[in-house]
Amino acid sequence: MRILLLLRGSAGCGKSTWIEKNGLKPYTLSADDIRLLCQSPIMQVDGAEGISQVNDNVTWKTLFNLLEVRMQKGEFTVIDATNSKTSEMNRYKEMCNTYRYRIYCVDFTDISIDEVKRRNANREVLKRVPEEVIDKMYSRFATQKIPSGIKVIKPDELDTIWMRMIDMSEYKKIHHIGDIHGCNTVLQKYLSDNGGMKDDEFYIFTGDYIDRGLENADVVKFLISIKDKKNVLMLEGNHERWLWLYANGCTGKSKEFELITKPALEEARIDKKDIRQLYRRFGQCVYYKYGDNVYLVTHAGLSTLPKNLSFVATDQMIRGVGGYNDFEKIAETFVNTTPDNVYQIHGHRNTKRLDTKVNDRVFNLEGRVEFGGELRCVQVDKNGIHTIEIQNEVFKTPEMQSEQTVTSSSVTDTIISLRANRYIQEKKFGNISSFNFTEKAFYDKVWDEQTTKSRGLYLDTLKGKVVARAYDKFFNINERPETKFDMLQYKLQFPVTAYVKENGFLGIVSYNEYEDDLLIASKSTLDSQFAQWFREMLYEKISADNIQEMKKYIKEHNVSFVFECVDMKNDPHIIEYPNSELFLLDIVQNDMNFSKYEYDTMVDVANQFGITTKEKAFEIATWQEFFDWYYDILEEDYEYDGRKIEGFVIEDSVGYMTKLKLTYYNFWKFMRSISHEAIRNGYIRKTSALTTPTANEYYAWVRKLHDVEDKDSIPRDICTLRRLFYKDKEKN
Repeated sequence: MRILLLLRGSAGCGKSTWIEKNGLKPYTLSADDIRLLCQSPIMQVDGAEGISQVNDNVTWKTLFNLLEVRMQKGEFTVIDATNSKTSEMNRYKEMCNTYRYRIYCVDFTDISIDEVKRRNANREVLKRVPEEVIDKMYSRFATQKIPSGIKVIKPDELDTIWMRMIDMSEYKKIHHIGDIHGCNTVLQKYLSDNGGMKDDEFYIFTGDYIDRGLENADVVKFLISIKDKKNVLMLEGNHERWLWLYANGCTGKSKEFELITKPALEEARIDKKDIRQLYRRFGQCVYYKYGDNVYLVTHAGLSTLPKNLSFVATDQMIRGVGGYNDFEKIAETFVNTTPDNVYQIHGHRNTKRLDTKVNDRVFNLEGRVEFGGELRCVQVDKNGIHTIEIQNEVFKTPEMQSEQTVTSSSVTDTIISLRANRYIQEKKFGNISSFNFTEKAFYDKVWDEQTTKSRGLYLDTLKGKVVARAYDKFFNINERPETKFDMLQYKLQFPVTAYVKENGFLGIVSYNEYEDDLLIASKSTLDSQFAQWFREMLYEKISADNIQEMKKYIKEHNVSFVFECVDMKNDPHIIEYPNSELFLLDIVQNDMNFSKYEYDTMVDVANQFGITTKEKAFEIATWQEFFDWYYDILEEDYEYDGRKIEGFVIEDSVGYMTKLKLTYYNFWKFMRSISHEAIRNGYIRKTSALTTPTANEYYAWVRKLHDVEDKDSIPRDICTLRRLFYKDKEKN
């Protein structure tokens, strides 16, 4: 099942012995075991053998690769490592969020350091570590805390985490409702025929709630309405993963869901947040007692009842033991290997169309309801076990329509709809208007097809065409549900490319036919101070001849050149550059549907005009490589090619874009706001926000500037303030 155990303790504290004692070795990933696979024991300076750690990059990549493979199947897993760093445990926590795992930390750190050193001295030579390693571990344990959200248990509390049988004998009746597959009418008929949902009866839904039927939205709405009831338990079926991906803004691989179920959910305006909350309610199995009998309920069926259900992979509960056609064999095995009072109820597979009662103690709830078959249910009460089958009369065998390409409306129609959108503002410059999302749209996070497109969008309202444009708005990692880090493995199509994100403001260059000149704009205006600074830098950095050639090229190809303008004179941001710079980010087609030149083509065009382009930094082939890279670059002291940068823009193989800001940038952006408040008031209201030594040192320094008599002499940009701070720090 989806349980991850992190062992936390120094080498020599007894973790491996505890694993062996509790029979957990088959479920354990051990860093030391992988180190020994990478390299045989090495001879040390004292003549003893030891485990080499020179291959730790490979070791940890391998461990996390293996862990991800296990998590994809919902395997119970133990991590045998010291887990002394908070950052290490946060990485596991991220993965647990992605794969819906419960995570525990088995804490061995209350064993005294003297006892650990004694045990270490008595270990076999190969596993013995220098005492300074133990000292280092205990120093970390004292300062590096276990992250919130990870439940801490002691080694003797292992039994508290296991799946346990619950007693449901207090309920008058237990309902087991089989595969629904988007058939709400027959579901409601079953409930109505049984007097509606009653508080003294319990309802178990066995999974596969969507796809194939005609009433997917109605089923989802109903499940959302009952998800918080204490007498309702819903299991996860194999179709529910598409719901999870959809609710997080990702596209799954199910054509049925994407072309039929998804449009129905969108038309019904079901809140994705409600769907996410529903999905989190889905269980893996039900194991309960009713009277003298015991019941095991899964989506797809197991071949026996193991001593510890927690050791069974969730994938086997959802997809079933064996192949799709083995359901009859697993029913036979179950009867032959379990006591006479143990029963199993499942759905998912029934290729031979057997009756609900497969044998004396196994019941199959898959009845082809979506194709005009029956909704199958099993009721358990004081009088025994009863099977009920209700014919479905609302069905249609769906013929999959070929995937359609969404075509945009005319620009004229778009202008009308943009003007009607209260979250979009228009600025007029003769026949050309800019459309940009409002501050309210930004702060209220009102992002839809129109607001994301209205970012540096310039339209000719007389002729109904795109004059200039930049990007559709794209978001930072973890800023939106679809860009949550744990969802990117589903969203990103590999390989992906990471480009250096320079730290300036956006500038757009296109062609203005009314003036036969370049249209030079910032994100939303032609006449702002930013647009003027951008114009000045453009003519400074690009020769007059190249400006004319660029104008000719833009006119002939109907494109916009999108720049990052780093203006250290007029508008220094967070990252300090030795000189002001212009970087061509992309060449974008002047069309409502976003498209742009390939990177190499863009570079070739830029070279014609002597323009510096954005830098391609990394090409990343797989999710695991991306995972490792992501955590590497978020280290506090990370530098790209020897310099501090704002972050990276990430583009996948089909053009999807996201971005991330690095730790250094985020820290000094925060300190910029601290600076303004401290200089103005001499203090800040929330000193608790200062969580690092550097933050506190800088705050102590910058607040003194409040007392400077000539306030106009105080620099306001963080680059200058930071430089002065470190200069004074060196003097002291």
